[in-house]
Amino acid sequence: MSLQELEALRVKARNQLLFGLIGSLVLGIGLGFVTMLPPVGVIVFAVGLIATTIISNKSTRAYTLAFKNAYVLKSLEQVFDNLQYHPEVGLDRSVIADTQMMYMGDRYTSNDFISGKYKNINVVQADVHIEEEETTTDSDGNTTTYWVTLFLGRWMIFDFNKTFKANVQVCQKGFGNNRVNTLFSKTKYQKVSMEDQDFNNKYKTFAQNEHDAFYILTPSLMEKIKRVADSVDGKLLLCFIDNKLHVGLQNGKDSFEPSIWKKIDEATVLDAISKDIRIITQFVDELNLDNDLFRGEV
Repeated sequence: MSLQELEALRVKARNQLLFGLIGSLVLGIGLGFVTMLPPVGVIVFAVGLIATTIISNKSTRAYTLAFKNAYVLKSLEQVFDNLQYHPEVGLDRSVIADTQMMYMGDRYTSNDFISGKYKNINVVQADVHIEEEETTTDSDGNTTTYWVTLFLGRWMIFDFNKTFKANVQVCQKGFGNNRVNTLFSKTKYQKVSMEDQDFNNKYKTFAQNEHDAFYILTPSLMEKIKRVADSVDGKLLLCFIDNKLHVGLQNGKDSFEPSIWKKIDEATVLDAISKDIRIITQFVDELNLDNDLFRGEV
């Protein structure tokens, strides 16, 4: 699809949403003024807002898919071998739930599924949003239900270069949905204090046995984890499980998403996509996951 065709889709999506919002606001204010009943205007505006969102969603979705196929897919193909990219598909909920790393809340959505090889390391990633339903009751007994975000960011899975028997979890302090320390899982973990006190100050480490924690988290790897954490925007949760490294990046962002409000500037777009891809590849690069020196050890 040409740049001109993409721009036409973007403008259509933007105009549908913009005109709908303006129309709903004008109609709401007008009815509120004519009827002298402000609540009527508020209700009309709210209904119009919902209708606008539903109607414009189709156009926004069409533009987003076209954009990702035109720019994101091509950028990913330059980095990953054996690439699979499905913008509207995500990780199955069970993939994360089975790690027993996080409380999974009440609502789960995921998209932008990526699978491929980078430096001969199998890589999987997707955007993930986990929410919990909460309710409040005011003094008059009126109940309000709303959704609270527990996790919004990326979930990545990499081959790991050591074979181990027991699982190890590392959680950066400040990670929003850290539940490993409450031991919800059926698997029993013990908290481990590493020899690096700076690492202990920044991370909580849990393991099924202490031996594997020290075997996996060498002084070199702990330094590398700290460097990666300093270079990314967000907090990290890492789990070494089934000879894989799972990484949860809580950054409050949905990656690879275009804006319908900004005209497409190819240089800016490609730079932003490159930075999103770099978030994935730096874990392989910085943690030396392609080093197979220890592969096959038990």
